[in-house]
Amino acid sequence: MKLLPDIFDKDARKEFRRFLKSTGETSWQQKIAKLNALPFFPPPSPNAYLNYLASRNPLTRHIETYLTLEAEGKTLRRRATPEFMKTCGYLKVINALFHQSESSVIPKLKSILFDDDTARTFLFELDIAIHFFHRGYEVKFIDLQDLGTFDLLVSNGQEELEIECKTKSADAGRKITRGNFYLLCDVLTAELAPLAESFAVLFKCDGRLSGNQELFHAVAAEIRKCRDAQIDNGQVDTLCFEIRNLSSGLQIRTDEEARAALAPHWSPAGHYFVTSNRETLVVGCESTDRDQVLKAIYEDLKRGAGQLSKTRPSMLACQIEELEDDIWDKLKGKSGLAQWTGRLFQNPDRNHLNVVVYSSDKTPPKKEGDTTSFSATNLWFGNKSPKFSISKSFFGVAASDHGEQPSNIGGM
Repeated sequence: MKLLPDIFDKDARKEFRRFLKSTGETSWQQKIAKLNALPFFPPPSPNAYLNYLASRNPLTRHIETYLTLEAEGKTLRRRATPEFMKTCGYLKVINALFHQSESSVIPKLKSILFDDDTARTFLFELDIAIHFFHRGYEVKFIDLQDLGTFDLLVSNGQEELEIECKTKSADAGRKITRGNFYLLCDVLTAELAPLAESFAVLFKCDGRLSGNQELFHAVAAEIRKCRDAQIDNGQVDTLCFEIRNLSSGLQIRTDEEARAALAPHWSPAGHYFVTSNRETLVVGCESTDRDQVLKAIYEDLKRGAGQLSKTRPSMLACQIEELEDDIWDKLKGKSGLAQWTGRLFQNPDRNHLNVVVYSSDKTPPKKEGDTTSFSATNLWFGNKSPKFSISKSFFGVAASDHGEQPSNIGGM
């Protein structure tokens, strides 16, 4: 399959219409309605949990935006954000897949797109494919078309490269998942409103944080009692908390102000949330158990290496989502991804592996005047003694044996 998925707002309506015809507009409307019917909390709660669930499958919200604009008779021009147009690029590739593939592929592809977990991995797969499409290469969707167990086979007519794609959440191996943490924050901001003064609540969770709303409501009630009694700590079930006063009248308007407010309370093992109206509430939560983020990523990559055929040069591409910049900077250190990737290369059973590239949503270096770049920041690791050789120029980036590369692999 060859394709140049450049997309413009004038093409968007056509691509959305083709996509909805192939996948079923009614099915997407039902998925959107189900998402919007999930529990939400009254203001000032930001409904962080609902927004988190919506972000798990980026297609859903953008399809909702398109259907809303179409129902209101509004054009996409001036309303099409860069993220919306990125989704259009995905749809153009997906539409081509529907058109060019065997009929047996269609139900499998539909199933992938409607499932929030598999959709994100497939969209990353499309990111990789689009990068090579732009280089004029042929890309075969091997696993999708039941031609093998890995994801992509890329060819420039002279060399071939097998690619297996993995998507890992920053929650991989963590005891406090973002979904459950955001649900806790929504309950607290709704139950504790209106705030009479600014304060922080810092939780220590015994083991994993569950998504038990009854527990969260009980915690909010206990925090209220502690505030009334001027007590600065408490415990409900597995959640111990400490209350710290913040400056009265503190209001957070920018990311910089939020970082400054968090700095005295921050721990690298915690999740943090800030909401601010007339007063500010800071929520932090970490587990008493140690996270195993790198080990979880490594185990998934080991499985991915086993999915490659071992008959050609090959690459593992791993997207690590929802990473703050400082966490990415720690992972890319010598004791982080470098050390664990070295283990992959050291095993002789994986000498077919040429490159491992990690992509993060770390803030990429911004080019002057660039407002529509979808570049991601990637970390490349090359096997110094691979079983099969392939030219570095094949990848289209200045891939070194070890280094961070801003590029379009992992983005558009």
